[in-house]
Amino acid sequence: MKKIVSIILGLLVLLGIGSNAIYASGMTPVPLSKWYGQLLTKESDRNNVLSEVEKTFEEVNTFIMESLGNYHHTLQKTIENQIKESKDGIENHQQEVETQLNQSVNELKKENLSDYVDSKKIEDEIDQDIQEALYEVFGN
Repeated sequence: MKKIVSIILGLLVLLGIGSNAIYASGMTPVPLSKWYGQLLTKESDRNNVLSEVEKTFEEVNTFIMESLGNYHHTLQKTIENQIKESKDGIENHQQEVETQLNQSVNELKKENLSDYVDSKKIEDEIDQDIQEALYEVFGN
């Protein structure tokens, strides 16, 4: 048992002393704790960069979604305005046509239709007289 305890104590002493002398890789001699610290710092910096990139993508996504929403809203408003303007234009045209028809009806009512009928009768009588005259002159 003494032998086992002395081996463990010996290993612990060697590891304790040796940890200051162990270097990571074959590059510049850097103590292992410092090498791990640099590695963790690099990893932390890398994570910070990735976090910033992820944040930027989220902001871009938010911007795109807001822009899309604004686009849909603007498009909807434009369509509604076009429909309203079209309806107003049709209603205005309908009112103009109705006004013109009413004016035409009033003008026709003002004219004496009996004058038209009388002139038509006179024209018919003249045509009939011409037909009779031609029949008498040419025969058949």
